[in-house]
Amino acid sequence: MRQKVQYATNSDFSSGKTTKTYSGASTVKKTISGLKKGKTYYVRIRTYKTVSGTKYYSAWSSSKKVKISK
Repeated sequence: MRQKVQYATNSDFSSGKTTKTYSGASTVKKTISGLKKGKTYYVRIRTYKTVSGTKYYSAWSSSKKVKISK
């Protein structure tokens, strides 16, 4: 399984969003670097699997609001 982690500065992910892809079925924790101190981000995740060249995606998780303090 692979995971897509998406974060944005607005809750509807309509602008300023970034998506990163990670591999490994046991991936449960990732650190995203380069975020700005004092800013609020919204983060969501989904998994996908490739079978015979076709990608099958799960639904996006509900988003979590994160304020960067360090």
